[in-house]
Amino acid sequence: MVKESPTLPLLEELIKRSRLPWRWAIIIVAVVWLLFLILVTYLDGAFSSLSEWEFWRIFLGSPVIIIYILIVYPFMQRLGERAVQAFQSLLPIEDDEAAVATPAPNRRWEWTAIFLGLAFWLGLERPWLWVDQWLDFYASVTTLSMFVLLSWLIYNGLSGTRFINKLSRQHLKIEIFDTELVPVARYSMGITFAFIGGISLSLIFQSIESLLAWQSIVTYSILVSVTVLLFFLSMWSTHNIMAGAKKRELDLAQIHLEEATRELREAAVEGRSEGIDRLYSAVAAWGIYERRVREAPEWPYNASILRRLSVSVLIPGIVYLIKILNNLGLGL
Repeated sequence: MVKESPTLPLLEELIKRSRLPWRWAIIIVAVVWLLFLILVTYLDGAFSSLSEWEFWRIFLGSPVIIIYILIVYPFMQRLGERAVQAFQSLLPIEDDEAAVATPAPNRRWEWTAIFLGLAFWLGLERPWLWVDQWLDFYASVTTLSMFVLLSWLIYNGLSGTRFINKLSRQHLKIEIFDTELVPVARYSMGITFAFIGGISLSLIFQSIESLLAWQSIVTYSILVSVTVLLFFLSMWSTHNIMAGAKKRELDLAQIHLEEATRELREAAVEGRSEGIDRLYSAVAAWGIYERRVREAPEWPYNASILRRLSVSVLIPGIVYLIKILNNLGLGL
């Protein structure tokens, strides 16, 4: 079986040390951010702004994304565990007994990802140029927290994908007509949905002007690229093992088909009737099998997964279109 690492990812470790259930940790984080916003608004004497959407749009975007990440992370982890279990079920008995252990999270790389998020935020936002009041301080702290959490989440996704690639290189018993690897596709879809959902949600809190700023263009370009990368990295390894299993079965079918066809041809030329029915049945059977193998999928998709993917990639575009229409005074 695939053994779990006793060391938890950094985010899970922090929640565990708080001794709070995950949902309560999320609620407390949300309440703290809200109370912090009210406090700095009071300190800046801007209480009258609390009734304006523009105020909430500017200062609520980053905390909402942070809460969103905390909500979707457990679902992403469960999808990852099911993908690993799918590979586990395909391991030969001897490999299963030897166990493929889930690698412990690399704290050095986790902290490296966090500091990269910090450095990226500093280079992008340059807070020393504009932070001069408490609300600015709140905006910088929440945005920094969001970038750090996003950077860590990207590393966590890459780490999980790397482990799945490692499992795909084991000696797996693949049944090409009844694959057990659909959970890997669901895991890839889950990552895609999580990032696309976060991108779409963040668009709601962006103005047209901010979306056209180079900082936003750089940030969203990176997020879209990471989403595509995580999806195809996890799917490509699965595609390779499914395509390899299909090729082996196709080679086997073609060898037997050619052999049976040659024997049938020789029997026909020599005018032998003995065993002709057996040879004809063999040719027909191997021909049908070869056709079935050719039609076997090389990707662990099904129609439902493809529909969800198609819908998900349209969501950010729809949100962006709505914002443009609202900006032009054609609000829906």
